[in-house]
Amino acid sequence: MAREVIAKVHWEALFRDVRGSLLQVRQDVATYGAKHLEQNDREARKVAKATFAITSRRYFTFLELAIALSILMVVSLALYAYSHGVSQSWSQMVKEKNRFQEMLNLDRTIDAVLANAVPFTWKSDDAINEDGSFPFIVAEYNSLRLAYLHDLHDSVEGALRFAEFVVKDENLYLTYSDRPFYQWGDLGGRDQTVLLAENVRQITFSYLDWSADEDDNWENRALWLDEWETEDSGRMDAPLAIIMTVEWTDGRQESWMRRTMGNSYRERFGKWTPLDEDKR
Repeated sequence: MAREVIAKVHWEALFRDVRGSLLQVRQDVATYGAKHLEQNDREARKVAKATFAITSRRYFTFLELAIALSILMVVSLALYAYSHGVSQSWSQMVKEKNRFQEMLNLDRTIDAVLANAVPFTWKSDDAINEDGSFPFIVAEYNSLRLAYLHDLHDSVEGALRFAEFVVKDENLYLTYSDRPFYQWGDLGGRDQTVLLAENVRQITFSYLDWSADEDDNWENRALWLDEWETEDSGRMDAPLAIIMTVEWTDGRQESWMRRTMGNSYRERFGKWTPLDEDKR
């Protein structure tokens, strides 16, 4: 009897242990499943939310695209017009700067030559005069050769220069030498050439003379001539004043008038007598 009671108690304890273990396993399985279900639920919500965002996204209409492209084109055209205007303005400014610099160089040279022009007489075996003398000046409508004073920089060169304005291949040059000559070939390489301006169509000159008619009014005795000196006239003096006109190929035209050295309203430089009418 006692043995049966002990066996019964033993089996009841064993049954309770097994039952407790099964309950613990069940509880652990439920907890693990709940956690995974909650995690899966969160992931499912995220997927659903993303799917909803994708399916609910709004695309541009054709009208909106047309308006956007139109605005882009307007802005692009405005930027292009602005940049083109800036580029054109800059190019024009550079062009005007170069033109102004050319005018300054030309003005300095013409002023140095014409304002310091002096009469000069030289001798040459080729001269047509009996004594071989000739005035170093050839003043015609389209050319001018003359002597002028300049600053003394070299005692060997001296303070006199003998120069001629020349247009060649639409370029204006000043050719000069420190020695007088009858022909340019007589210099033997002592001449120098300076480029004054480009794209020049022609140059013209006018020369101021004084009438020999003493009965005429003082104000009316000034005469502007297209030619001044020829070897046949035998005249040794220089004009009272010279007008030089430069005409460019683009139609621009500039004139310079300079009074030659030593000449004023009532005075002349050097020995001078008016040229007779029959020699003009």
